[in-house]
Amino acid sequence: MDPKALVEAALFVADRPLAPAELAQALGLPEHAVLRALAALAEDLEARDRGLELGQEGGGYVLRVKAELAERVRVFAPHQDLSEQTLRTLALIVAKAPVAQAEVVRIRGQRAYGHIKELIARGFVRAEDHGPTKILHVTEDLLRYFGVGTLEELRRALEAPPAAALD
Repeated sequence: MDPKALVEAALFVADRPLAPAELAQALGLPEHAVLRALAALAEDLEARDRGLELGQEGGGYVLRVKAELAERVRVFAPHQDLSEQTLRTLALIVAKAPVAQAEVVRIRGQRAYGHIKELIARGFVRAEDHGPTKILHVTEDLLRYFGVGTLEELRRALEAPPAAALD
């Protein structure tokens, strides 16, 4: 079996980024063969002008929809639409992340607690306890949903307004 095909299939079925060492162990391939397969797959996807690209996230690799196509195919994504108010809360979190939950609530009002709860339930935001304070972070799932690899890419893609504009 072609190592590139094995790596592509593994990335296709995975629900998280896969590191080269993990791919090598699971597929029974030497790590150098996995690295060559990843490079060949990335080149093949780009050269053939495909709808997917090979992305790097958190030390691993994922297959994701190209950013320029994400909006047109979003209708097929499994998530239900977020309300306008929840999207505004998410935009604030993206613009300021990591950000204290209390600051988000101060800016967006008491209803932000429900928005944050929904965003956490969908896996788009995670809350980290720091004593009495919760710090909100965006997740890899949110980045994947928007077809980007980093928080900075997401901020650029969403053209998040300054936090003051969200008051």
